[in-house]
Amino acid sequence: MSDTEAPTLWLRGTKAGIGPLRADLKELYWRWENTIPTIVGYNRQTPQPFEVGRLFYDGYEKSCDRHLKFTIYDLTDERPVPVGAAQVYVDQMRRNGEYVVAMGEGRGKGVGSEATRLVLDYAFHVTNLRCVHLTVIEPNKGAIRAYEKAGFKRQGRRRNANQWLGQTIDEVLMDAIPEEFEGPSLVKRQFES
Repeated sequence: MSDTEAPTLWLRGTKAGIGPLRADLKELYWRWENTIPTIVGYNRQTPQPFEVGRLFYDGYEKSCDRHLKFTIYDLTDERPVPVGAAQVYVDQMRRNGEYVVAMGEGRGKGVGSEATRLVLDYAFHVTNLRCVHLTVIEPNKGAIRAYEKAGFKRQGRRRNANQWLGQTIDEVLMDAIPEEFEGPSLVKRQFES
């Protein structure tokens, strides 16, 4: 993709847009996965080698109905700027999926919340999932607020289930279902006459 060519956006909000993963952004996706906040948030403890990340994103180029993967764009500038990647790992038998996101730039501007809402819209109205769930570490208050703003609700907690900066902490379990999806669906809007 050239610098003058606009990226493909499947869904576009006011602050955020989502589109397909792009081969030319593999190194950027890898860098977002290896920021300290992402490493600590995933409780990975070590960075991923570039080869691991490259293999992951290369694998997406093959058709797969078990993973929804998106590039997140910040739309607050003149041109869409890639700022993160989101995924939903789909369980086909149960028609649900686990949401995972890695934000690079754009934190604290509402881009992540809106992008998460767009991913839910896609998951519910294109992929027809019945539930999307996630796990977030309890001290990550900003992420919890962003997920709630996007439409996730707290289900419960898994006690003493993780580590955060050397301390044992709880994990918060959250989910979203299509019956509680608030506001207009941008997917459905494309089919209104």
